[in-house]
Amino acid sequence: MKNKGFLISVVIFVILAVVFSFVDLPISQAIANPASGWAYLFEVYGQIPGMLVGIFGGSILLRLSKVEETFKSISVFIMLSLLTIYLGFIFWEEMFRYQTGIDLNGRLLLMLAAVSVSGIQLWFRRIPDENINRYGEFGKVAFYLIFLAGIITVWATKIPWGRWRYREMLEVGDLSHFTPWYLPQGRNGHQSFISGHTTFSFCVLPLVLLFINNKQYKIAWVLALLWGALVALSRVVIGAHFPSDVLFGGGQTLLWFWLLKNRFVNAE
Repeated sequence: MKNKGFLISVVIFVILAVVFSFVDLPISQAIANPASGWAYLFEVYGQIPGMLVGIFGGSILLRLSKVEETFKSISVFIMLSLLTIYLGFIFWEEMFRYQTGIDLNGRLLLMLAAVSVSGIQLWFRRIPDENINRYGEFGKVAFYLIFLAGIITVWATKIPWGRWRYREMLEVGDLSHFTPWYLPQGRNGHQSFISGHTTFSFCVLPLVLLFINNKQYKIAWVLALLWGALVALSRVVIGAHFPSDVLFGGGQTLLWFWLLKNRFVNAE
């Protein structure tokens, strides 16, 4: 059955969500190590591949856009350009924040984003139409996925949920701030639920579409899921999230990917 894998995934997700309702805190107490070197590397670089996939997705859509002398056509092109540059902006913001420990001037980051997107466009413009057209479906899924899963869903959940991070509780020495994932606390400045890093890490999933009619399709799936799982584990180890945070971060990304894949990809 076509949807058998999806149904199995939903069942596994529900079981884990129930289990983590009881063992979220004990798991973090058992495996968290905020000084972990390997987990810190994933904190710094774990989001980067997913962000790049989204940027390239938007850049492909820009390359394929046929701008006509109509208000709708021009408006769509401008909006697509701005959103792709915005992805470049948050990419450079994350890169410099982790590498330098400081927040750089927004204008500089915007300039870097615009130059990066323009450079990719110059590269793509050198590719013949018949070659770039093959990546249209990938571009749509990659671009929509990072906005729907990585930005809209994450922040629409993080802000009102107000869940303390495990390492935040360690810093104040008070585990009484722990709350189960199913009890939102309101807007209080804490943003553990859901995991943005995990979401962005699973945004590499559109890459599997490049192998959809290839022998390497299953291997691509395994590698994409493994990358997401490693980033998810690292978030728990470093104390930034509880198991349920990464479960829902990865789960909602997989759901959006499944919906977008069914919407935009014609053949498998």
